[in-house]
Amino acid sequence: MEYSEQYRVPFFFGTTKGTISLSTLVNIMLLTSEHQLDEHDAGVPALAELGAGWVITQYHITVNRMPEVEELVEVGTAARSYNRFLTYRDYWINDADGNRLATIEGTWVMMDLETRKLLPIKAEIVNRVGAEEATTVKRFPRIQKIENETIRAPYRVRYFDIDSNGHVNNAHYFDWMEDSLGAEWLQQHELVSIDIRYEREVAYGDETPIAVAELVSETETRHKIMSGDVVNAEAQMTWRSL
Repeated sequence: MEYSEQYRVPFFFGTTKGTISLSTLVNIMLLTSEHQLDEHDAGVPALAELGAGWVITQYHITVNRMPEVEELVEVGTAARSYNRFLTYRDYWINDADGNRLATIEGTWVMMDLETRKLLPIKAEIVNRVGAEEATTVKRFPRIQKIENETIRAPYRVRYFDIDSNGHVNNAHYFDWMEDSLGAEWLQQHELVSIDIRYEREVAYGDETPIAVAELVSETETRHKIMSGDVVNAEAQMTWRSL
């Protein structure tokens, strides 16, 4: 079951390039999926009644072009399938002419809000948005480990980084990872794709998160967010030089 809506990118989401950031791109797509879930009584309130919540575990993101400020785009999403513990959802953004700007493939799990442990996927919830049961596990590109650390950048967790679940909004991880590369790199490169795997939430008061990065080449970087010795997320990005 596909769902889409039009969205005009507000000027206050603009970067120095006049386009939106990766974290904003993801948030716009997630907002659209929230609208679909709420429309079918499968969103946060419906899950909360069952003592459960959604948690993202992995994204595969491709970017042909970042949306520009004031641009009118069409944002779409679809819950594709689920198995015992995982459910898969796609997202996309098209320009006004129907050209594909960006896509996301995401893997989600259900978590017990009290114990913070995984729950089996509740079929009565995902069926409401058209997800089909499948026995297969979708394979994402393998995230390569950092071999030669190039960058270590600390980031203070601010009060307004925390979302309603009590931990850092996972979109901020994108900001930390990209920002650690520095202004010169970001001005001279455009993102092509990213694979990210979330391992552990960052909470307010946790040890200072550190963005660790490796500049593998002009077109590849590897990333890790750590709190002390704990790995919170790992990612790899591919780029095009400008």
